[in-house]
Amino acid sequence: MAAAKLLLKARPTPAQLADRLRPVDGLYPDGIELYLAAADLADQSALDEIVARLNGARTPPEFAWLIEGPVDSLDGEDFDVTRESAADRLVVERLGQIAERIGALAVNIHVISPSPDLRRLTLACRAELLDRAVPFLSSFVKTMQSVGAVPTIEHMPPVLRMRRDDFSFTPIGMASADFRYLVEWIPGLRVLVDTSHAGLYLNARRLSVDPSLAWSGPLKSYLAELPDESSDLIGFMAAFPALENAQISNAAGVLGEGLPYADGDFDLDPAMRWLNAQVRHIVTETLEASNDDAVNMRAALRRVRMALA
Repeated sequence: MAAAKLLLKARPTPAQLADRLRPVDGLYPDGIELYLAAADLADQSALDEIVARLNGARTPPEFAWLIEGPVDSLDGEDFDVTRESAADRLVVERLGQIAERIGALAVNIHVISPSPDLRRLTLACRAELLDRAVPFLSSFVKTMQSVGAVPTIEHMPPVLRMRRDDFSFTPIGMASADFRYLVEWIPGLRVLVDTSHAGLYLNARRLSVDPSLAWSGPLKSYLAELPDESSDLIGFMAAFPALENAQISNAAGVLGEGLPYADGDFDLDPAMRWLNAQVRHIVTETLEASNDDAVNMRAALRRVRMALA
């Protein structure tokens, strides 16, 4: 496989696109992964506006567009690959429409069945939800392949904040074994790994219960029941099948997601060198003080370039 292309992350707003399309130290990023919220997929006029904006953007030759689907859905509920919802199917359909019209190379969705209900964290519920996810993800693969985009799925951290600082939990989508099961059952399905999600999961498995957090004990007990994983970041990511792309940021503890490249619990340089030989695109996805000025993402892009030099 050729060396990975290095991308930034953006919502499809004029301000964020203008910011991400600036050179970093004289070199343009190789592309952008677009996070599309449910509001971006609300109706045909919203889709048309985004497509016109993206197709009108001035980009370097061979610029790559990737798409990430939302954690919210079109009925006001959370996106869930197991609930067999017309709203979630419409999300996938509209992601496919945009992908086709802008020539996106891949579309990513989350293997997620979120809920604050800790009673769902059982192996029996996990097995049931994995089976229920297969028809939806099979349809996702067919939709994306029909528009020329690679369908990818992403693993989740142990505590889901849902981009609104909630505390939700998913019985599926954390363990690498879940992805081996889904890829085996669904031909054409590929996987995106996330270094921050991976770090949070590894931390949660090794850290002690926090008695100040009511969910800490039940979550810890459930994680201990899941299949064994390597405690090493690279070893954990290597257990995932069918790797296609990666999102990168650092992590701290159980809740410190999307941290700057050098500010978490993990040395990301070795992971970048490993990912460079395993995936097609590496997307910097750090959280920002202002989403219109990707200071941390650009810093991460610089660090990845240095690690790979």
